[in-house]
Amino acid sequence: MDGPAPEDRIGVRFAPASLPIGRPPCLAERKCQQRGRDFADLFRNQYVLSRDANRAYPGWTTKVLNGWALHHGPAIDVQPILDTEGTPVGFLLGHALTADSTVVQGALMLEHAQYSLGFSDHAEAIFTELAGRYLAVLLTPDIQRLYADPVCDLPVLFDADTRTIGSSLGLVLDRDIRPNPQFPAKMVLTGQRTLGLQNTLDASVKRLVSNHYLDLNAFSLHRHWPSEDTIFDAQPKHPNRWINRRLEELAARLGGHISALAAAYPCIMPVTGGRDSRMLMACGRDGLKDIVQFCGHRFHNQSRRDIIQGRRVVRSQGYGYTQYFKKDPTETQMRDMRLKMGWSGTRGELAALAMIEEYPQDHMILRGNIMELLRANQWRYDGINAPINAKMGLRRLKVSRKASRDVGTDLGHDYVSWMNSLPDNAKCRAYDFAFVEHYLPNVQGPYITAMHRTPFINPFNDRRLIEIAISMPTKLRKDGAIVKRILGRTAPELLDMPFV
Repeated sequence: MDGPAPEDRIGVRFAPASLPIGRPPCLAERKCQQRGRDFADLFRNQYVLSRDANRAYPGWTTKVLNGWALHHGPAIDVQPILDTEGTPVGFLLGHALTADSTVVQGALMLEHAQYSLGFSDHAEAIFTELAGRYLAVLLTPDIQRLYADPVCDLPVLFDADTRTIGSSLGLVLDRDIRPNPQFPAKMVLTGQRTLGLQNTLDASVKRLVSNHYLDLNAFSLHRHWPSEDTIFDAQPKHPNRWINRRLEELAARLGGHISALAAAYPCIMPVTGGRDSRMLMACGRDGLKDIVQFCGHRFHNQSRRDIIQGRRVVRSQGYGYTQYFKKDPTETQMRDMRLKMGWSGTRGELAALAMIEEYPQDHMILRGNIMELLRANQWRYDGINAPINAKMGLRRLKVSRKASRDVGTDLGHDYVSWMNSLPDNAKCRAYDFAFVEHYLPNVQGPYITAMHRTPFINPFNDRRLIEIAISMPTKLRKDGAIVKRILGRTAPELLDMPFV
C-alpha cells in the first residue's frame, strides 16, 4: 500500500508528567494531587475522548483524528480502525475478538471504503459482532460514533455540555461534582442504592446504555442491538434438540474465546465452587493448558468453602491452584478504588481488593461474569409467566431502594421509556436486558476498570452468547437445568462435585 503508514496519518503526542497544556486539571487529577497519588499509575488503563487536542494528562498519549482527540494511559490497548483502502477511520480500545475467536491485534480492518455506500452499516455490523472488553470509536469526516462492548465493561460516561467522554466520572469533569438529587452520594457509596438508568453522581454526566451507540455530533443514543428479527421466546417443534444445538454453539464459541485469549496473553483464571467459573473451565478446557494461574481468594467463611471446592475442581483437571489469603485493604487502596471507579458505588468483592492487587501485573484475568444469565438471576419464579412489571424491574436493578415516592415514580417512567426502546421481540426478556444494559454497566464495568494493574475480561461478553443465554426457556434457566446441560456436554465429571 502506497503512502504513509496508518499510524503516521493519526496525530500522536505524548504528555509530559508535569502540568497540563490546556484547561485546568480534571477532577481525577486534582484529587490525585491533593492526596499525593500518582495519576499516571492509577489511571494507566483509562481514557478520555474530547475535542481538546491541546489537553494533556500526565503519562498519557494523545491521538488526534478528524477533530477528535483520544487521550489514554499506556496500559489500555489502542489500535487503529482502517477502511479497505487503509485509511484510518477510528480507534479500537481494549481487547476484542471476532466471531471466529480471532484476537484483534495491530488494527481492525473494515471491508468498505469510508465514502462507499453502506459503510456505516458495515462498520456497525463489525462492531456489534465483536466480543471482549472494548470500545470502537468511528471518526470519519461524515460519521462520528462510539460503540461499546455488550455490557460496557469498558465504561462510557459523557457530558453533552462539554462534549467530553471518559471511562470514569473524575476524568469527564473539570469541576466539582454537581449532586444528582435522585441518587444521594452517601447512599450510593454505602451500597444502599445502586446507580442505573444512565445516572451518575453528577447531575449532568450520563452513562451510556449498552447496545446503543453514542452519536458524537448530537450526543444522542441510538439502539443497534438486538435486531427486530431475533426470537427470544421460540416455540420450536423439537425443544430439546433446539436447546442442545444452541448450547453446543455456545460452548464451542465460548471455548474458542478462552483458548484465543490464553494463547495471546498471560492469563489468570479465578475458580470458585460456583457455577459460572466451572462452566468457564468446562467450555474452555482446550485452552486451559495455556492459563498461567488458577486461583481463589480466602477472606471470609464463604470464600473459604469456595476455594476448597474451586481447588478441587481445578485439580480434577490436572492443574495447580494458587490461594490468596486474607489481607485487608488499606484506606489508601479503598480511596483509590472509589476515585478510579468514579464514585459509582460499592460491592462486596472489594473485601478481596488487597489480594487481587497481588496478581502479577498486566496478566489478563478471565472471569465468568454475565453467565448469570444462564441461571435467570433477574427472575423470580412467580414472575416467569407474568407480564413484565416496571416496579419489579426497578427492584432488580436496586435503583429505587429507600427512594422517595416522587423519585421512584420518575425512575419508573425512565424504566418504561427504556423498555419501549427494546424491539417487540425482546420485551419478554426485559429483566435480562436491564441486567445487561443498566445493572452491569454500573456495577461491574467501573469495578474491573478500577483494577488498574491487570486487565479483566469476561469471555462471555459476546452478543451472540448473550442472545443464546437469554433465549433459553426462563424456567429451565432458573431451575439450573441449562447449567447442568452445558456441564454434561462439556465436562460431565464436574457435575459430581457439589456447587458452593
